[in-house]
Amino acid sequence: MRRVDRHRLIAAAIACVLLAGTAAAVYSVATRRLAAMQAAALVSRDALRRARAEGASVWAPDELRIAERAAADALGRQRAEEVRLWPIPSSAPVIAAWGAAAQASTLAAASARDRQAAARAAADQAIAEAHAAVAWSGALADSIHLGSKRRLLAQAKQALGEAEVYRGAGAFNKAASRAREATGLAGQVRDLAASIAQRYTDAENVGRWQRWQRDTIAWSRREGRLAIVVVKDTHTMTVYLRGDAVKSYTVELGFNWIADKAQEGDGATPEGRYRVVKRMDNLSSEYYKALLLDYPNADDRAKFSRLRRRGDLPPGARIGGLIEIHGSGGRARDWTNGCVAVTNAEMDEIFPRVTVGTPVTIIGSDSYGPIAEFANRQPRAAGSRRP
Repeated sequence: MRRVDRHRLIAAAIACVLLAGTAAAVYSVATRRLAAMQAAALVSRDALRRARAEGASVWAPDELRIAERAAADALGRQRAEEVRLWPIPSSAPVIAAWGAAAQASTLAAASARDRQAAARAAADQAIAEAHAAVAWSGALADSIHLGSKRRLLAQAKQALGEAEVYRGAGAFNKAASRAREATGLAGQVRDLAASIAQRYTDAENVGRWQRWQRDTIAWSRREGRLAIVVVKDTHTMTVYLRGDAVKSYTVELGFNWIADKAQEGDGATPEGRYRVVKRMDNLSSEYYKALLLDYPNADDRAKFSRLRRRGDLPPGARIGGLIEIHGSGGRARDWTNGCVAVTNAEMDEIFPRVTVGTPVTIIGSDSYGPIAEFANRQPRAAGSRRP
């Protein structure tokens, strides 16, 4: 072989070696850069998955959309580098893009956690407030007859139950909304009860009741005889002898006791000055022993006529009767159709001391009592009067 050919072969071999080394070096660098881009992509995609798992689609949708767009931009950059003509991809911009996408996903996850926690706390507070409002309104509804309006309380309880279901399902905003609706409905119950109780803050009513009470006690003192005063507000019945209070009893009244009796079947205990017209022993009374009052008296009949003329009573309304002080009480609730109930043992104490003609005065309140206090704490309509 000639010397020139040998040199050429050597040169070619050296070139091949150098080319192979360069190719190996380029491949190594390209592989490392591709691996770095893929690692950055993996970290970013994992951050995006965590954001979605944290509920970012619900609690941080705007931040999640930004993170998703950033991830899509990074992926586009990476694919462009992977197919470019120059064999060594430019990985730094791609890695930076994936890093920005990961940060956006982390922000979305944090925002979702914070907002969800805040919504949970708001729902818990709203539900707690609703529980208190519904419980209080329920107690009002048990003591103040609401008639058909009691459905508001049922609606409030239903809304509260739905709020708790939403909270259990993680729908905290809906839970808070329903809880606030429950509180609002309970507030309507409170306002209705307050409007019914307003008569206990009326100066004319309270003044009339106090006058009746004073006259009854004065009669007892003047005549030296026994008289009875029933105060509906405090659910008490006091026996007076010669003007002195001998004993007071806790009584149960009509289921609509807070109202003054207007007609038969309204469940109201009448207010007025009455007398015992009949003593009924345990053989003749449905409720152990009873003292029958002279309801309706002349004042009751006049009031009934006024209500009928004004159209405040239905056409078939009747004035009713059979109002008694009787036994079978002790039920810790107002349950009669308008009568005054005590326990049988208490009736045994009272019955022998009462005669036909004994005065029995029934008033709404003798002072500024608990019902008046409740009504006075509520917003008042223009023109309403206070004692």
